Order: sequence, then C-alpha cells, then structure tokens
Amino acid sequence: MNEQQTRYSTILQIVGVLFIIWGILGLMDAKNYSYSGYNTDGNNTIIQVRDGSPAEVAGMQVGDVMKSFDGILVTDSKAFSKRKRTEIGQTVEIVVGRSGEEQALLVTYSELPDKNSTLNMSAFIMGLLFVLLGLYVHIKKKSALSFAFAVFAVFFGFIWFNGPYINPGFLNNLIDSIDITLVMFAFVALARFILRYPPESSFLNGGNSRWTYAPAAIIVIIIWILNFAQPDSTSTLNVAIRMLFGVIIIFYFGLALITLIRKYSNATADQRKASGLNYMLLGALLGLLPFLIFFTITSLSPSTILPGDDYMFLTFAFIPIFFSMALLQKSN
Repeated sequence: MNEQQTRYSTILQIVGVLFIIWGILGLMDAKNYSYSGYNTDGNNTIIQVRDGSPAEVAGMQVGDVMKSFDGILVTDSKAFSKRKRTEIGQTVEIVVGRSGEEQALLVTYSELPDKNSTLNMSAFIMGLLFVLLGLYVHIKKKSALSFAFAVFAVFFGFIWFNGPYINPGFLNNLIDSIDITLVMFAFVALARFILRYPPESSFLNGGNSRWTYAPAAIIVIIIWILNFAQPDSTSTLNVAIRMLFGVIIIFYFGLALITLIRKYSNATADQRKASGLNYMLLGALLGLLPFLIFFTITSLSPSTILPGDDYMFLTFAFIPIFFSMALLQKSN
C-alpha cells in the first residue's frame, strides 16, 4: 500500500475501535433496559403481545391501536423527544382504542427476559464479527478490494452496536441523526464492494457510481429534518417513512444479491474458484436472501408475524465469514 492508503487504513482501524467501544458502552447499559412485551406495526397498531409479558398482564390485545403513552399523544413527536426512557418497575398508562372505545391499560415494565438479553449479546457479537473480520482481511491482503470490504464490514458492524443511553435533547437528536447516516453509508459500502468485486461492474465507470449514494442520501436528509423539526407523527408520515426505508433496504440488498448472481453465472468454474465467487455467492444467499424475503413481506404486510422473526438477524453472520473466506482465497 502507498502512504495515502496506509493513512486511510489507519483511520478505518481507529473508527472500528471507536465503534467497538460504543458497542461495549451500550452493552454495559443493557442491564437498564426495560421490557413491555408488545410490538407495533410502526403505525401504533399492536401486532404482537408476548405470552406472560407486562403488556399481556395489563390486558393489551393484538389489534389495539395506541392513542397515548404516559399521557402523551402518540402523534406528539416533540413531547416524546423530551421524555426519558421507561425504567424497570415503572408503571405507564397506555390508552388504546379497541372496538370503537378507548381503554386505559397500566403496563408495569420489567427487566429483559433471558431470551432478549441473549439476543442483545448476539447482536453485539455480530457487530464484532463484522468489524474484526473486515479489519483482519484488509491487514492480510492490503489491497484496494480488501479496503472496500473493510469499509463495508466496519460500518455494517456498527449497525449491531446499540450504544449507551443519551438523555433526551439536542445531543440525543444529533447522535440519532449520525447513527442513521452511518447505517445508510454501510448499505452504500455493501453495494459498492459487491460492484467492485471482480469482475468489476461497468456501472462504477464514469459518473454512474454516484447514483449508489443517492437513495441513502435521500433517507439521511429526511431523517435529519424530521429529528430536528419534529413534526407530528401522523399515520401518513409513519407509513411513508416505513415504506421509504423498506424500498431503500430492498434496493441495496437486492442490488448486492443480483449483482453477485450475475457475476457468478457469467464466470467459468475456474474463474469462480480463483476469484472466490463461490464463497461470495454463498455468503450472500445465506446472509442476505432470508432477510430480504423477510423484510419484503413485513414491509408489504406490517401486521404479519413470521416464525423465527426474533432470530432472523443471525443469518447476517454468514456474510463476513464467507466474504472473508472469498477474499482470502482470491488470487492477488
């Protein structure tokens, strides 16, 4: 590597370490996470109430529509942005609409069940897997392609780190906005790494490559505006944001998967082995395809609860493992 590449690699390693520290701070704060046991469709309709959860004990039912939470209307974004997180043992009044009538439910939040704590730890390990394998492969290969992989892996690893709790206010809004910016950059980095992987896609030639940033940039701009303007969280806005996020994620994951399939189908058996395309495609099929199917279904039908939805994210572990194997096998 030349001096400039070495400098960028050093910066990326520092970023990776900072992300891991962020994740550790979040893991240390996990003991303070409270648990209610209900899920919504992103638009205030209850789609799942866990057996034995505080929500079930309080009488919450699937199909209930949340009207207010702890005295705050669900549409009041400004008030919610000022509200501190719910503590373990705290009782919150949740008003729901049911069969044309409003009912007040008293939900007493509990500690996280063992299952949720295990899933939180699994997510942290997932983040470590991405960051450490990405940096390791680049240190071993020291190429432009391994650097592209490391960028993707480090920023994608950040997605799995929760980070510590920040009190409501400007700093919290700023960090939330930076978080979504980093997440969107991770999606861009994934697409660009796949497009760059041999044989490099012609799409990257000329000015076409800038379009890989456009969808992510749209989301980032919208989220920054929403986080600081804090308009009312209306049903129309909720649905629009959910659909926009769905389209963006399906676009990047779909682009990565389709590009890899095309590269694999156009290569000979010897080319596949020499370039590591066998491992690349396997990693994408096992890691991306299940989530892509899951996410497409739930985006089109938010009320659908699929079997094993809590564990779906674990398939992503195949991506850094098989992508690393591909790069380490690939001839220089």
